[in-house]
Amino acid sequence: MSTASESEDTTEPAGGPEAVGALAGRVAGKAGPLYLSMLATMAGGMVTAGVLGNAGTAQLAAYAVVIAVFNPVLMVVQGALRGSMPFVAEHGDDPRRLAPVVRDSLWLALAMGALGGLLVATAPLWGRLAGVAAPTLAALGPYPLLMGLYVVVASVKASVTVLLTGLGHNRAVLALSLVTTALAVVLVPALVLGPGPVPAMGLPGAGSAVLLHGCATVCLSLYVARRVTVLRGRPIGLGAPRWAGVRRIARVGLPTGSTLLVKFGAMGVLALAAARIGPAEAAAHQLLVVVATFVFLAAAATGQATVPFTARAAGRGDRAGVRRSVLAGYLVAVPVVAVSATLVWAASGTVVGLFTDDPEVAALVTALLPVLCAVAVADAAQALPGMGLLGIKKARSSMHAFAVCYGLLALVAVPVAGAGGLTSLWAVYAVATAGLVVGQGLAFRRLSARV
Repeated sequence: MSTASESEDTTEPAGGPEAVGALAGRVAGKAGPLYLSMLATMAGGMVTAGVLGNAGTAQLAAYAVVIAVFNPVLMVVQGALRGSMPFVAEHGDDPRRLAPVVRDSLWLALAMGALGGLLVATAPLWGRLAGVAAPTLAALGPYPLLMGLYVVVASVKASVTVLLTGLGHNRAVLALSLVTTALAVVLVPALVLGPGPVPAMGLPGAGSAVLLHGCATVCLSLYVARRVTVLRGRPIGLGAPRWAGVRRIARVGLPTGSTLLVKFGAMGVLALAAARIGPAEAAAHQLLVVVATFVFLAAAATGQATVPFTARAAGRGDRAGVRRSVLAGYLVAVPVVAVSATLVWAASGTVVGLFTDDPEVAALVTALLPVLCAVAVADAAQALPGMGLLGIKKARSSMHAFAVCYGLLALVAVPVAGAGGLTSLWAVYAVATAGLVVGQGLAFRRLSARV
């Protein structure tokens, strides 16, 4: 676990402005644990999906129905809770001012978690209204209720993760992610499949496992936050909600959550457009998205790691420091993403062979790897100023950029795919991402000038 002194790595060193290269080194040190924690989280999710693949078609279909709503709900909640990160970073050395921010973030987590959990828990109701097949609805059982409760638990955990990240305790975030993944690897197969004398619970077992390891890790997260941060020894508790403080965080965070929702929706339209072309194209598109996601993780981790540096500089009124932190993020993320994408392209035969043995799908994926590289690098380039806007509490501009670029992408995806196939679909995806680079970059330049 990290110690309280770890958070000092996000402060400005004494003796004048820090060189960008040195700052990039510190950003890289913070981004590494976040990157590994993201990989661990993805691995835990893959375990659940893989185990349920052996539990029967009806249960797998029921799982897909709930997850179709669960994922965007949790994405919006986690994005909204990032709104507390600039406030956390600004007050990271003042526990008296930090404590109310933590309480406000917890109240926002509970409020949004309750709303999101209610939506997930009522899956049988809206599933019936949406025309989901009766066997699939029957297979849901208590799974929606269990996952609805988990949304609340995961929301609280997300608020603590944002606290730790904002204070620079990223090694603690990694340790907690590894514990979560380890518990998932043990509990999900045990409760779903029932090895040995343990009775198989199927889909309810998956929900129980997720809720159990969620409760365990949220308790551990709260304990760690109390032990390794400047809040050590200080009573936090919930207390009465300060709705003004909750709204202040929500005003910064909700645009970030909405941005993620816009991206999620646009990617859903792209998947639909690819599926309309043919099964091979749909499979190839999904594999390209998976590879792009793994390549992009380095930029996502770096972007989150830069927010505390940006927020602290903004709190000091240091415009040059704000821009220097984003430039340092570029120096870390873009080369890593570019090299990763190039290696995937160079070793296309080996990489594609790991995902599919269908020659038609493999040929489609291989042919589009150059476009994937362009998308990945552009995505990394737009993410850094986007996180910079979050750091200066101007995330609404990111939402506007995504609404325009990805909104247009969603509008043209189906006709473009019908006219030009998967290649044209990914070409317009690359153009939309390049548009985000321009939009996010200009917005950050304009708004950071006001710091």
